Amino acid sequence: MKHLTIFICAIFLVSGLFAQEVDMKSKRGENILPKAGEFALGIDAMPVVDYFGNLFNGTMGNSGAFNFIPTINRTALTIYGKYYLDDQVAIRGSVRLGHTNLYDREFVTKNMTIPNPDAKVTDVMHVNATNIVLGGDYLMYRGKGRVQGYYGGGAFFNYNSRNVNYKYGNEMTAEFTSPSYYDFTAGAEVAGSQRILSVHNNDNLGFSLRGVVGVEYFFAPKISIGGEMGLGFNISKEGGFVTTETWTGTGREVKTEEIAIDSFVGIDTFTSGSLFIMFHF
Repeated sequence: MKHLTIFICAIFLVSGLFAQEVDMKSKRGENILPKAGEFALGIDAMPVVDYFGNLFNGTMGNSGAFNFIPTINRTALTIYGKYYLDDQVAIRGSVRLGHTNLYDREFVTKNMTIPNPDAKVTDVMHVNATNIVLGGDYLMYRGKGRVQGYYGGGAFFNYNSRNVNYKYGNEMTAEFTSPSYYDFTAGAEVAGSQRILSVHNNDNLGFSLRGVVGVEYFFAPKISIGGEMGLGFNISKEGGFVTTETWTGTGREVKTEEIAIDSFVGIDTFTSGSLFIMFHF
């Protein structure tokens, strides 16, 4: 998919070099390029690219996600907003607000003094996740015809939290010290004297500074498609805690322990935004 992005950008560049729109107006007299004081809204174009890729190769396996930094994936479900300070200078903001509330219910065998394989209870995994990404760039444009190259830089902040809670139908008691329960990770019913009650990853923070270069091709008045590459510096950390219950031999013990904090610092090139479509007004 990365090769497809480069190929499309190359086509746009060649088209721009041979463009003949000297006054940059359409046949209806509309301005093709945006002007100072105008706004733009953008969406990811990857779903469109995926659709045509699947159409041509007869599969559903194409993916448009470019994870350019381990903890920051702005390419999926991102909305872009842009304001032109003048004809060739713009500020751009990006936002992604995601929230997931998932319940996974599975049947397991009920623990009974006299076993009955037909008796069932329900185990529940509840996942509550939030993904917030905010950022902005300062961009400067230059180009000829319908192709407009740009360069600039900006900063991005992301916050991710993922809380998972488990509720088991079979309690851990003196009669059943190793109750049956559903292991949602393994995807199977198991039995044991220790199991997880909850996992809270609520301290996943990331910050990045980056410079970008890109190209936009205006295939219609005030409508463009583009892509960009850049160099970014990222720092992030992740932590949390896990709660378990254990049968100690004399009773049930519930313990909460911290998850070791992971951190990341790196500099790398990335694809920011993958392909995008912008509408100017």
